[in-house]
Amino acid sequence: MTDSPVKELLVKDGAVKGVRAEGRNGQTIIVNADAVVLASGGFGANTKMLQKYNTYWTEIADDIATSNTPAVTGDGILLGQSVGADLVGMGFSQMMPVSDPVTGALFSGLQVPPANFIMVNTQGKRFVDEYGSRDKLSQAAIDNGGLFYLIADERIKETAYNTSQEKIDAQVKAGTLYRADTIEELAVQIGMAPQVLVETIKNYNSYVDAGFDPEFNKGSFDLKCEVAPFYATPRKPAVHHTMGGLKIDTSTHVLNEQGQIIHGLYAAGEVAGGLHAGNRLGGNSLTDIFTFGRIAGQTAVQENC
Repeated sequence: MTDSPVKELLVKDGAVKGVRAEGRNGQTIIVNADAVVLASGGFGANTKMLQKYNTYWTEIADDIATSNTPAVTGDGILLGQSVGADLVGMGFSQMMPVSDPVTGALFSGLQVPPANFIMVNTQGKRFVDEYGSRDKLSQAAIDNGGLFYLIADERIKETAYNTSQEKIDAQVKAGTLYRADTIEELAVQIGMAPQVLVETIKNYNSYVDAGFDPEFNKGSFDLKCEVAPFYATPRKPAVHHTMGGLKIDTSTHVLNEQGQIIHGLYAAGEVAGGLHAGNRLGGNSLTDIFTFGRIAGQTAVQENC
């Protein structure tokens, strides 16, 4: 059953009464039920859908990755729409700024505390207060072409919370993390003018000493970047959460465009919209899925069994 995507919601006498799915070998599977709960996640892996509804970011790139599973393609939202469901908040999505450019993963490279972020664009220049919010960092990266690098030295590397020396060595060997004995050599590896990156790091170190960043007013500093070897982690914003989805009430009934309940249909989790308004606070989606998932199950049973 877990390899059988739902293709259609079955409606009888104005109420959702089951699903039609497609089995692993292409066979049709009919599941009759008194109620259906949609809990299929958002649409972070559906670039076309993101681009269609986006009202928040200046651009959703064609090659944008997601930190989520590739299965979150908005299928549940489309199923709800097929029976008249209303949508809410579809223009809002959240990005994780320091994601792997190819996979969207969060824990490759050197992920260090933001006080130790040194973010440079492909020209080797800083472009943002690295201690800013996720949205601020993501939009600044988008404005600079998307791809950027986190620069670190040996001491900053030691503050990374996601890796080990074995993983670092493997990534350097694979060409997904860069390491060099000098800033000049590092700049050559990542295709930027050595003198520009050297000047950027020199200035940054002076700001750490002074406790003040005259360029971007970085909110918090920790370490300078001065102890070899030096590292560059390529990063790019990736879709992390979608706030939009099916419109529901507090009992998780899916609502149509007239605000009326679609009988027999419930939704919980990221497939439902409006719960986090225009943005999501970190961790709050866990509260969302546990709370509304439980409510959906209880309501479906109470009303239909």
